[in-house]
Amino acid sequence: MAEAALISGLLSNLAPLIQDEFSLFWSFKKEVQKLSSTLSSISAVLEDAERKKDKDKQTEDWLRKLKDVAYEVRDIMDDCTYEDLRLQVNRRNASSSTRIKVTNSITHPFISTWTRLKVGHKIKNVQEKLNQISSVRQTLHLRESIHDSKIDKFTSSWRETTSLSSCNQVYGRYKEKKQIIDILVNTSSAKKLSVLPIVGIGGLGKTTLAQMVFNDEEIANYFETKIWVCVSDEFDIKLVIKAIIGATNETSLEILQKMIQDRLQGKRYLIVLDDVWNENLEAWDQLRSILDCGSNGAFVLTTTRKRNVATIMETIQHIQIPLLSDEDCWLLFEERAFMCGTPKTPNFVDIGKEIAKKCKGVPLVAKTFGGQLGFKSDINEWGKIRDNEIWETQNEESDLLPILRLSYYELPYHLRRCFVFCAIFPKDSLIEKERLIQLWNAHGLISTVKNQEVEDIGNTIWKELCWRSFFQDEKLDYFEKEICKMHDLMHDLAQSVMKDECYRLDANSSNDGLKREIRHVTAMFDEFVKISVPSLKKIGGLQSLMLNDINVYGNVRQQICLSVLKEISALRVLELSYNVQYQYLRLEYVGCLKHLRYLDISGNKKIKTLPDSICDLLNLQTLKLNMCSNLESLSRNTKDLISLRHLYLEECDRLKYMPREMGQLKHLKTLSLFVIGMKEKDGQLDELKELDICGSLIIKNLGRVSDASIARGVSMTKMSSINELELSWRSSDEVDDNESKSARDEKIGEALEVSTARLKILKMRDYKGVNPPKWVSNVNTTASSRDDNEMIVLFPLLE
Repeated sequence: MAEAALISGLLSNLAPLIQDEFSLFWSFKKEVQKLSSTLSSISAVLEDAERKKDKDKQTEDWLRKLKDVAYEVRDIMDDCTYEDLRLQVNRRNASSSTRIKVTNSITHPFISTWTRLKVGHKIKNVQEKLNQISSVRQTLHLRESIHDSKIDKFTSSWRETTSLSSCNQVYGRYKEKKQIIDILVNTSSAKKLSVLPIVGIGGLGKTTLAQMVFNDEEIANYFETKIWVCVSDEFDIKLVIKAIIGATNETSLEILQKMIQDRLQGKRYLIVLDDVWNENLEAWDQLRSILDCGSNGAFVLTTTRKRNVATIMETIQHIQIPLLSDEDCWLLFEERAFMCGTPKTPNFVDIGKEIAKKCKGVPLVAKTFGGQLGFKSDINEWGKIRDNEIWETQNEESDLLPILRLSYYELPYHLRRCFVFCAIFPKDSLIEKERLIQLWNAHGLISTVKNQEVEDIGNTIWKELCWRSFFQDEKLDYFEKEICKMHDLMHDLAQSVMKDECYRLDANSSNDGLKREIRHVTAMFDEFVKISVPSLKKIGGLQSLMLNDINVYGNVRQQICLSVLKEISALRVLELSYNVQYQYLRLEYVGCLKHLRYLDISGNKKIKTLPDSICDLLNLQTLKLNMCSNLESLSRNTKDLISLRHLYLEECDRLKYMPREMGQLKHLKTLSLFVIGMKEKDGQLDELKELDICGSLIIKNLGRVSDASIARGVSMTKMSSINELELSWRSSDEVDDNESKSARDEKIGEALEVSTARLKILKMRDYKGVNPPKWVSNVNTTASSRDDNEMIVLFPLLE
């Protein structure tokens, strides 16, 4: 992970541990504060270091060492956090006779001298390494900077644009040009000043398109005054106004305002504000009020990479630039590739067209590669570029690299961390928002915010990355799940940052790529099981393991797989494919992964019960057991999963009951299935009354709800975020007796008191009551249907 973003996240997660007197870090408060102080001082120069590392080997090595130590700090934090959780669980589960002893161990942590020495030694060791790293930074001559979501001036000065296009020929933008010109010359508005933004990712040709419009003869004849301003990252109102009027001397904003109004008053003008990054609504409103002095028809045309910037500025719906066609990309590539003497033979043309296709419709990519290959007359050189990944061709700084990095470095640290993590996904993957947020959280990439749920913060991050065009094609899939994709160029950018930490293992890759620095592995299982134990020991810091296309059997592979879990104890994410048929994987070995936050073993048809060792995963936030069609029971100690937020049990149709005390899982937000058992020792419905379950929930065997459970309260009024609810009264082994069950079903139904605040659809199966519950009939539903076995009710959407 990028060092600046990693250190920033580390500091934000370290702060609450220092302040919590019940944290085991409290015993080392001074030492940890010193650690935090050293990290903070180092972080001040990381912006500069990251920009220099590709050109300076010494800086790159320094950053690598820093990153290694940062992960050591996080490992210490993980160990202490796990011990905190273990003591909390022990205290909660302790009998009254032992509660005082356990409570004492909570309020006076590290009673064990050995534990104190062990943690103290680790902190001291890390501090010494950080001191050495801090001293070396002085020799690197790195500049300190304050990161405030802006870009240092020196990184963007080369990006200064002019109204004259540097392209000899523009391809594939004449439709958009005509559309914009038609808007500019045919829009009559009650407002004097109209604003039309052009939006698209870096390198898509926004500036070029604006130049085409600006220099068009029809525009020249229509507007009395035309002004081009390159705004770039620094949205300084005085500088913008000075650029508009051509002033160079220092003067007050009041005088500048008078000067600009003298120039523009009553005129139909066109001002192009190119490369706008400003997200400050007040700053834009102030500039707009100053500029709003022309006649009807005056226009501001802006270009920006961010849709939220466009939304702030626009009075007319912004223009989103589409990708170029493969044919237009080829024409742009061809113009540059054969300018310097490369022979235009059929072989060169064929390979060139393949390369142009790989440009994925981004003109700057076509221009960059065409320009590079124009100086290479060896057909083999063209072939190498065609066959390599885009980033692997960037052996020296190209036009593309600084533009993409400019977009990346403009991101706040919390967005950087979450964006580059997405390098773990294969190219062109459909990325499910819910899953992605859970993975971010598993790796500690989402900083906590007081009084906000982590899922809500993650949702905000996801939306902002979509707004900024780092994600694209966001939509709902067939299952109404929000998904998106990453443009290939954005994926390449993420991979370039995470190149030492992410590895994809398939038939085309080698185990030799599994180096010590690797933190995330996505692998085909048949390839992963070939890895030797020594190779795994090299990557003992592995944090993500996602295995796909598992369809293997055999004792030899069984032993290898079990050895894997022992060697990767730092794992935070373990995800297995839906195609899994790994009956040999004994799940009790998963219990050794005490730092695991995310476990997906969906689709395993061999699992009948979860072993108790699963409940040792006290950090576990997400447990996915979807389509484990033979699963009959969860562990009796499921209540010990103190950090659990999401428990997925979709299509676990043979599950017989829930364990007791599920209500102790206070952080639980997702529970797709709750099955009421036949025995008193099984989990009862009243245990859920204090939880705020979100999304979809199926409750089975409601006919088994006992009078004692009803007396304790089974109201679901606190579950105000459920949007789909299925209530099933009968189990398959029950005998129907409509007369005796009618009144009881009505009693249970009334007692549920379901919140309909966000409910979209309700299904009630095998309900024998004559009348529906009042909480259904009291709502003006949009539609309902009922037959002998099922009632479906649709609720209106309430905002």
